[in-house]
Amino acid sequence: MKHIARKLFFRTAATIILLISILFSACTNILPVDPQNQPQPQVPAAPPPTTEQPVVVSDYKVVYNYNDTNKVQLSANDLVLKVGDTLTLVPAAGLTKSTRFRSAGEFFIGNIMEQQTTSPESGKVVFVAKKPGKGKIEIIPNNTETGRAAELIVTVK
Repeated sequence: MKHIARKLFFRTAATIILLISILFSACTNILPVDPQNQPQPQVPAAPPPTTEQPVVVSDYKVVYNYNDTNKVQLSANDLVLKVGDTLTLVPAAGLTKSTRFRSAGEFFIGNIMEQQTTSPESGKVVFVAKKPGKGKIEIIPNNTETGRAAELIVTVK
């Protein structure tokens, strides 16, 4: 029995020595760490302030008016808009007649602007400038009187 006890003692001692040697061989630096001497993680620099100005969208309103004999009168013409600006065509107060808007050919307004809303009852039409170019809108009184029509010229920059 002495022999078994001695064998068990040596096995246990050998196992403990082996574990201690493995533990210390894996740890190369067992001294405490001074956090002040450690390299600090890189913090990304703040992005430079942007120099771009915010896009300012402008609303342009053109009032059109006509009577029974004269040409269509516009409150503004030869407008210069930026992309994103809106153009609203509005009849003058009290104008209850039907009006037609026409654009075609080289200066087709649909090439540079997109029609957002139309209100046939009120005669109001809203466009938004989509890309640079030049366009013309013909405003025809009473739907058919092209001889009294006026052209509204719009340039989008």
